[in-house]
Amino acid sequence: MRLHHARAAFDCHNLLGEGCNWNALDQSLWWTDIEGKCVFRWDDNGKVAAVRQLPSRAAFVFPRARGGFVLGFPKSIVITDPTFTDFSQVAEIEPHLAQTRVNDAAIDPYGGIVLGTYNEQTREPVGGVYRIASNGEVIKLFSGVAAANGLAFSPDGRIMYFTDTTEGTIRRFAVAPQFAGLAEIGPLAGPNIAPGSPDGATVDIEGGYWSARLRGGCVVRIDRNGHLTDRVDMPTMAPTCVALGGEDLRALFITSRRARQSSDELLRFPESGNLFRVEVGQAGRTPFSCRV
Repeated sequence: MRLHHARAAFDCHNLLGEGCNWNALDQSLWWTDIEGKCVFRWDDNGKVAAVRQLPSRAAFVFPRARGGFVLGFPKSIVITDPTFTDFSQVAEIEPHLAQTRVNDAAIDPYGGIVLGTYNEQTREPVGGVYRIASNGEVIKLFSGVAAANGLAFSPDGRIMYFTDTTEGTIRRFAVAPQFAGLAEIGPLAGPNIAPGSPDGATVDIEGGYWSARLRGGCVVRIDRNGHLTDRVDMPTMAPTCVALGGEDLRALFITSRRARQSSDELLRFPESGNLFRVEVGQAGRTPFSCRV
């Protein structure tokens, strides 16, 4: 197994950094600090960051092919302009469930967004996973979810990955053409494949699944056959999300959190909450375009 060591790229001390993704349009990394109610942009060439405050917590931010961005607020999906000043709702998510909020999400091969919810109050699996089509139509894909995470797609778009962090199995689904349906197939890996619990994820051009291991202090790569091939050791116990980007798409970016970490842990790992970066051998794929 190949071993890597991540280093801080940007000292941002996020409370809950999440939803990082590489934007091919501006060659930058975008992510959110959910509890800080803001969006970050990291220019990897200039080594500079920009921050925008938001009116609400956002679990993800995706650039739109038509300009502007899509944001995942706790109970709604909204479109905003490039300056993050005007917001219009596209869809409402689980308005009948006061205990859930929008959590992890991924752009699918057909330009839609697949997202899942998170029960903020208990571990009861009352949430679900949904798809928002490019025309704004919302379809519920499945239910029984407590903490949706790890959403990602294979390079050819035929397989969708998903994990419920509270349970830990990395599940796989066959995606029908034009996203006409899903069929669950055998899991990629069980909960004990690596330390900690699976959080955010991305897939490289070879089909390797990179999983941030919350409370495990690492990110691991699992190949298409379910074997561990790489481990990235972190200067934090709480990596939250990952994205492959940079000039050659071989830089692995990793967000992290400070919220819900003990004072002793923050003393041991003072860089918790920062954005981290490490060069890896496998390149990412060109991001799918969001047409919502």
